[in-house]
Amino acid sequence: MGGQTHDGSTEWKETWWEKSDWTGYKELGAEKSGKNADGDSWWEKWKEVLHQDEWSNLARLEKSAEKQAKSGTENAGWYEKWWEKYDAKGWTEKGAHKYGRLNEQSWWERWGEHYDGRGSVLKWTDKWAETDLGTRWGDKWEEKFFAGIGSRQGETWHASPGGDRWSRTWGEEHFGNGKVHKYGKSTTGESWDLVVDEETYYEADPHYGWADVVGDSSQLLSIQPVERPPGVFPTIDFSSSPPRTEEPPGMPPSSME
Repeated sequence: MGGQTHDGSTEWKETWWEKSDWTGYKELGAEKSGKNADGDSWWEKWKEVLHQDEWSNLARLEKSAEKQAKSGTENAGWYEKWWEKYDAKGWTEKGAHKYGRLNEQSWWERWGEHYDGRGSVLKWTDKWAETDLGTRWGDKWEEKFFAGIGSRQGETWHASPGGDRWSRTWGEEHFGNGKVHKYGKSTTGESWDLVVDEETYYEADPHYGWADVVGDSSQLLSIQPVERPPGVFPTIDFSSSPPRTEEPPGMPPSSME
């Protein structure tokens, strides 16, 4: 659905959809866009998907979105996309990419989180910005942990149009016994390297996981699958029961009665 003014200077459009097939695949999504008389424009799209992972045979639920906007009166705009992926055994991946510009300055940001469902976690962030004159600066960090043992490291930096660059790097090694090795240095001569008594804290599980996303996806889960066409592989079952034997290609399905 959509609409516009009589002169076409302002308009908007929305599209919504639901998809499914006989394998258990389900998809819910929407796309929206518009513009106004000042030339400002915007667009966004989001999607939710339920399917069976082809490697693990586990049910997987994914959510994603993209959004962007642009000013019609100045050199300004922004774009972002994010995604979340979950499976029934606790594997989780989350991430985002963002970009923006306002006149002579631009900025970027990326971050990610990965949980393997067995206690291992990886998180990272990378942010940077620059001006049209050539000044650039940024900050990034990463952490990896499993069973109380892991590491953190990062860098903050700044670069001038003339090529001068300053940076400070740092790191931590967590041994899982209450001892933490901290080290770092900078281009201005700073440095440190020491072992301290410190408790290790990190999130081994996502604060929003499989049970949460299933509970918040009632509209997606309510989509009805289409009927299995004759002569194709048996219906995929998302339950814990073992799959039925597939027929050889080209053979009619055996009776399931």
